[in-house]
Amino acid sequence: MDRGADRPPGLGFATRTQDGYTIAELSGELDIACVPTLRERLLGVLRPDAGHLVVDLSRVTFCDASGLAVLIGIGRRAALLGGVLRLVAPAPSVMAVLQALGLHRKLDIFSDVLAATTGSESALRSPHRVAGETTPEIAGRRPATGPAGTPDAGELRPAIATLLAEIDAWHEADPEGRFTPALHILARAYADLDQTALAQAARSLVLTLTRHPLTHSPAVAAAASRLRRIVEADGRD
Repeated sequence: MDRGADRPPGLGFATRTQDGYTIAELSGELDIACVPTLRERLLGVLRPDAGHLVVDLSRVTFCDASGLAVLIGIGRRAALLGGVLRLVAPAPSVMAVLQALGLHRKLDIFSDVLAATTGSESALRSPHRVAGETTPEIAGRRPATGPAGTPDAGELRPAIATLLAEIDAWHEADPEGRFTPALHILARAYADLDQTALAQAARSLVLTLTRHPLTHSPAVAAAASRLRRIVEADGRD
């Protein structure tokens, strides 16, 4: 099994083979910070004679839209090689993001590795889907409009100052401008010295990160990951 010495920060990566499939076992956090390395590692295991890939998500504790965009791209690459991409056992918080983005209807999701390597797509595609489903709140975090608790200003304000200092990088990483409203609200709250509004704006930006992918930028990835961890730490208090 390849444990991957150059695994992405915050994300564990290991591979093995089983029944003609390459099994990629991920653990930890699947977010914008891991995008370049994860893409490189997954592309590295896809070959014309090894295009069948199973990604085990059972130990992934967090994911955002940028991380999932990597899996979409890898799925297209696998199809070009005559193979498939199958996902296994996403945790409830990960499944919530898949549902929020509508990806549970487009990706093959299986209950375990055995089902993914032996079952047919038509029989086992997206077993988590249920009739009349609604998009659940992403587990483990508060909605942007529910500020029950405020992150420590000693951590939050410096993190936002660093983020706003890289605002040009954010605009380059988001050419469609989907993050612009949340960034404007964040900047106004920071200038007004309103800690409650700042906390709400930070949560709103973190929620947007789970719904929309960004073009990878080291500065953006570092700022986004730092802000998310501060907001999530507040949610666990």
